[in-house]
Amino acid sequence: MDVFRALGNDNRRRMLRILINRKMHVSALARELDIAVPVALKHARVLEGVGFVERARFGNTHVLQVRADALQRIKQLWDLFERPLTVEVSRGTSMLDALKRVSGLKIEKQRDGAYITSVDGKPGFYIYEVEGKLVEKPADKFKIERSAEVELKRLMPVVGKKIIINVKQEKP
Repeated sequence: MDVFRALGNDNRRRMLRILINRKMHVSALARELDIAVPVALKHARVLEGVGFVERARFGNTHVLQVRADALQRIKQLWDLFERPLTVEVSRGTSMLDALKRVSGLKIEKQRDGAYITSVDGKPGFYIYEVEGKLVEKPADKFKIERSAEVELKRLMPVVGKKIIINVKQEKP
């Protein structure tokens, strides 16, 4: 099978999204994708066939990971296949309830609201923008009033330069 047919399947793209961030046992991957283990194994074989993933076998256990030498090629092709997800909700639905319908998101409730803490297995603190504008409300407090495009963005700590300042001891 060629690369374009391999990436043309939504389940295989979802598998790659997860495997880009971590190794995973085939049965755990099947559970995450809500598909049967034999189906997950079939998709894994296709991804192996085009050189995107490799499988380590430990007895009857199969652990998958993205091949390091394929990562750049996957990233180059990704935009050709990635389609935005569409979620349909009623007016007044909270952003939290809409996001709960998207697989691959981990959402945690805290005292001051609900926050996205992982996307496709990639942990972090995520913010969301609606129509390109940052929303400063937790997802459970934001009510959807009209159709809109939502982007999830992971905040990354940025260090420009680390400086250590020592206070010298004064002599008595």
